[in-house]
Amino acid sequence: MEWEPLLWILTALGLLAFGTACAAVVLAVRFRRHVRAASVWDRTAFLPRALVLVPCRGADASLEENLAAILRQEYPAYRVVFCVDRSDDSAVEIVERVRPRTRTPSAIAVAADLPGLGGKALALLGGLAERGGSDEVVAFLDSDIRPDPGFLRALVQPLALASVGATTGYRWYVPVRGGLWSAVRAAWNAAGLNIFFSDRYNFAWGGAWAIRRGTLDRLDLASLWRGTLSEDLASTAAVKRAGLRVQFVPRAVAPTFEDCNRRQCVEWTDRQTAMVALWGRHIRNFAALTYGVFDGSVLLGLLSLILGGLVSLPFLIPAGLFLFGLPVAAVNGSLRRRAVFEGSAGLAHSWRVSPGTWSLANLIVPWLIAANLLRTRRVRRIEWRGKRYELEGGGLRLA
Repeated sequence: MEWEPLLWILTALGLLAFGTACAAVVLAVRFRRHVRAASVWDRTAFLPRALVLVPCRGADASLEENLAAILRQEYPAYRVVFCVDRSDDSAVEIVERVRPRTRTPSAIAVAADLPGLGGKALALLGGLAERGGSDEVVAFLDSDIRPDPGFLRALVQPLALASVGATTGYRWYVPVRGGLWSAVRAAWNAAGLNIFFSDRYNFAWGGAWAIRRGTLDRLDLASLWRGTLSEDLASTAAVKRAGLRVQFVPRAVAPTFEDCNRRQCVEWTDRQTAMVALWGRHIRNFAALTYGVFDGSVLLGLLSLILGGLVSLPFLIPAGLFLFGLPVAAVNGSLRRRAVFEGSAGLAHSWRVSPGTWSLANLIVPWLIAANLLRTRRVRRIEWRGKRYELEGGGLRLA
């Protein structure tokens, strides 16, 4: 009898957790529906002249293949400017080797010299100085993605709508040799796709976004990017303040072919979480609520399971309700992957992660995110590509 109040409390909480898990399934199905709806664009309707800026730093293992893919886009009128920190950067040799292989016009630009700005921002501003009067769209693509030939066309299309201020793609990590932690990083990164159809939470991801000339001219990028390591979130805030939307383009999800070990995975996810914490606290709060509910439900489910074995069998009822979220997390990860692969079919051909490994990775992600949130709750320093940035006055300065 003395255990009955606890049973009722756990059952009530279990019903709430069960409802949350059901809602998560609905959201996953809705995400897939959005991806399918986004594939109806007329690919010939809006093809303005485009300038593509590609920041490059260092000679990464897959850089040559990635740059070649960027130069082989099926787009009628575009040119590429490769943006480097210095003319002697090791990436320059690879850029010079790739450029002659295609007829796509291209150039190399050296970073601007402006105080208070980080490496990538300076490199991009150096590239923007190469913009000509006929460039109606500017696209920003990271050098570690390998877009398929229709990528740029898809990314530019929604800019035909006056209400769209910027379009965005996203990255999908593709493990090369496999390994659980490579799959975990891919699953962690893919979990972010949940917010990309939300006008409140989405953002122009810095690795693949595009903007029309008129909108770009309204933004003072040198000021926006001063004291920030996350150019994408600062640009997103400015676009939304202008009353315009950021439009996610599923067709513009591009692969990054890369492996990582546990340490690299944790360091990368901590850094991404810290950057969001600095300029997108509402996104951080959303993640804390979502994954806090999941992790708490699993812990209460395990407690109920123990009580069911030691005290009374009826405790197995709330145990089942709480733990229902575990298979849901695995199923949702599979639904998200299938939806993305439908929207960007080229990804499916290079995917070698087994269904079991992918399910396990999606079960690890909520706990990893909880750890990321705890470790970065008072972030003061971020290290990125060999540079150290210190938090100061709500922004960052190069240490």
